[in-house]
Amino acid sequence: MATRTQKTKLETAQEKLKDAVPSSQETVNLNPTPVNSKTVHTAATFEPSQYIASNLFADTSTLPRTTRVEADKAIQSISEKRETLRLVGANLQLNTDAYKVGSLSEKMNQANIIFQSDGVNTQAKIVGFENANVNLLIAQSKLGQTQEKLAHQNIELEGLQSETPLRKLYWTAKLSLIESRISQVELAKFQLDAKIGAIESEAESIE
Repeated sequence: MATRTQKTKLETAQEKLKDAVPSSQETVNLNPTPVNSKTVHTAATFEPSQYIASNLFADTSTLPRTTRVEADKAIQSISEKRETLRLVGANLQLNTDAYKVGSLSEKMNQANIIFQSDGVNTQAKIVGFENANVNLLIAQSKLGQTQEKLAHQNIELEGLQSETPLRKLYWTAKLSLIESRISQVELAKFQLDAKIGAIESEAESIE
């Protein structure tokens, strides 16, 4: 069997897919929450009634005190955490798109396999069609040979049929010749007998 020197389209697509998808060591470990998980996420809520200032002319609210600097630092930290979540969300969307493209790649490979299988089936049908044509040519050749043999037999038959009257004439003439010779023999015998009789009569008269 000859060694293949060129890669098929399917092998090339599979190699490109392997290059695009991270290896097993680079795969992100996802730990999604199971569907039947009993984990309950409780979000923090803000209850205004707990922090209402009872005296509008004094510092009576129970809200914790925060300096402007502390507030700015906290808000900056929270803003950076939100950017982290935005980055995580972008990566999740990227991974989702990568899996979708991978799914399309698998569908393409399946379609390629079906295409190549159909190509093989087509080639098989072409071979069968060519084989049928060859069988037809062989049958036509045999028919032509049989027809030629029939023509030869017909020519021989016509010759024999033409020869039949001549053979009849030949045998008729041959029979006539035989009959003529028999008549001549009988006539000669009769004449001979007559001469012998005459000679015997003369001999008797002399005596």
